[in-house]
Amino acid sequence: MGSAGGVIVGLTVAYFVLLVAISVWSGMKTKGMNDYLTAGGSIGPVVGGASLAATQLSAGTFVGTIGIHYMTGAGFGAAVAGLWTGWIVMLVFVAAKFARFGGKTVPEYVRMRYDSPAAGRIAAILILIAYVVYLTAQYQAGGTIFHTLLGMPTLYGVLITIGVTLLFVVIGGMRATAYTDMFNALLMAGCVIAAVPVVLMHMSTGEIGGLLGGVAPEITGVFYGPKDLIGFALAFGLAQATAPYELARLYTMRSVRTVRMAIGWSFVFQVLVFLPIAFLGMSMRSLFPYLPDPDIASTVLATDVLPPVVAGLLLIGVIGAITSTVSGIMIVSASALTHDLLQDVLKVSDRTQLWLTRAAVVVLGTIPVFLALREFALVQFVVLLQASLMASFFFATVVVGINWRRATAAGAISSMLVGFGVALGWFLAGQPFGVDPVLPGVACSVIAFVWVSRLTRAPAEPALARFFPEPAPRPAAVPAGKSA
Repeated sequence: MGSAGGVIVGLTVAYFVLLVAISVWSGMKTKGMNDYLTAGGSIGPVVGGASLAATQLSAGTFVGTIGIHYMTGAGFGAAVAGLWTGWIVMLVFVAAKFARFGGKTVPEYVRMRYDSPAAGRIAAILILIAYVVYLTAQYQAGGTIFHTLLGMPTLYGVLITIGVTLLFVVIGGMRATAYTDMFNALLMAGCVIAAVPVVLMHMSTGEIGGLLGGVAPEITGVFYGPKDLIGFALAFGLAQATAPYELARLYTMRSVRTVRMAIGWSFVFQVLVFLPIAFLGMSMRSLFPYLPDPDIASTVLATDVLPPVVAGLLLIGVIGAITSTVSGIMIVSASALTHDLLQDVLKVSDRTQLWLTRAAVVVLGTIPVFLALREFALVQFVVLLQASLMASFFFATVVVGINWRRATAAGAISSMLVGFGVALGWFLAGQPFGVDPVLPGVACSVIAFVWVSRLTRAPAEPALARFFPEPAPRPAAVPAGKSA
C-alpha cells in the first residue's frame, strides 16, 4: 500500500473512532425505548436538518448518482427536482401533524390513525420488505468503494460497512444516528465541494462540454425521454414525502417549529451536495469515457484524480452517506419488528424490549449482506426500485390519510396491499410500455384507498381526535316549516 493508501486508511480509521465515541456518549444517555427510537425528542433544527439530509444522501447519491450522471449527463437532474418536491409535500401536508402525534414509529402512526392493529402490522411488514432491498444497495455500494479504492475483496468492504454501522446503531440508537448525521452532512458537502476545483485543474469548464459531446452527444442533450424523467421524479418525490426513515426522525425533534426549520436546513445541505455531484459525474465521463461500470466513477475520481487527503475525505463522505442511511433503516426496521409486530405478543418490560430491538438491528442488518454480494443492477436503480415500492404502498396511507378524515382502516389496508402488489408485479413484468412501477402503483393505491374507504363505515370520532382536533361538520339544520 502506497502513501496515498496510507493516508486514506488513516483518515478512515480516525472517522470510525469518532463514530464509536459518539455512539458510546449516546449510549450513556439511552435509558429506554423512547430514548433509543426518538432521542427523547431532544434534537434541534440544525442537527435535525443535517440528519434528514444525511439520511437522504445515501450510497445512491455518492456512488449511484455520480454513476448515473456519468452515464446519462444532466438529464437525471429531474429526479432531484422530484425529490425536492417530495420534501415540500412532506413539509406542507405531513410534517406538522406527524410531529404533533408524538409516537415512536411509522407503523404506530398507521395503527393509531386508523384504529387498526392489523393496518399497523401490515405497514411494518411492507417496510421490512422494502428496506431489505434498500439495504442491499447500500451494502453493495460499500463493497464497491472499498474494493476499488483499497483493492480489498468486495465481501470485506461489505462487512466493514455493516460492522461499523451496527456498532454505533446498537449502542447509541437514534441519538447517535442524529449526531453522526450532522458530522456526515458537513463532511459530504465539504468533500464534494473540495473535489470540484481539483477537477477543474484538469480541464476548463468549457472543455468538459466539448469532450462530453465528442464521447456521447446525448450526454449534453436529452438522454431520457419525458416518460422516464416523470417516472424518476415521481418515484423519488412520492417516496420522499412518506419515507419512514425520514418520518421517524420527525419524532426526535423538539417541536413542530423545529421540524419546519429542520426541513429548511436539509435543503441547504442537499444543494451543497447535489450540484457538485452532478458536475463530478459528468466531468469524470470527459476524463475517463470508457469505464466498465458507471458505479466506479466515484472511486476512480478518488484514486486517479484527487490528491490523497481529498480522496480520503471523499471515501469517508461515501461511507458517511452509507452509514447515515443504513443506520436510519436499521432502527426503523428493527422497531417495526419488535415495537409494531411483536410487542403485543412478547409483553415484556421497556428495558427488555430495548435489548430485543438492539438484537433485531443485528439480525435485520445482516440479512441483506447475502443479496449485496450478488451485485445486482446499478446502485441507483436498486434505490429507485425501493422508492417506487415505498411510494406505492405508503403515499395514500400517510399523505392522504393524515389529511382526509373519512379514510378508514379497510381503505388503508387495501391501499397498501394493492399498491405494493401492483408496483412489484409491474417491475417483475419488465415495466410494460417503459412506465416506472411508481405510476401504476400509486394510482391503483389511491383508487383503492378512496373507493374502499367510501364503501366502509366512517371511523369513529374519538379515534380521529388526535389527528383532527376539529369535529366533523354537521349537516345544516332544516328551518322550521320546511321539509327536508
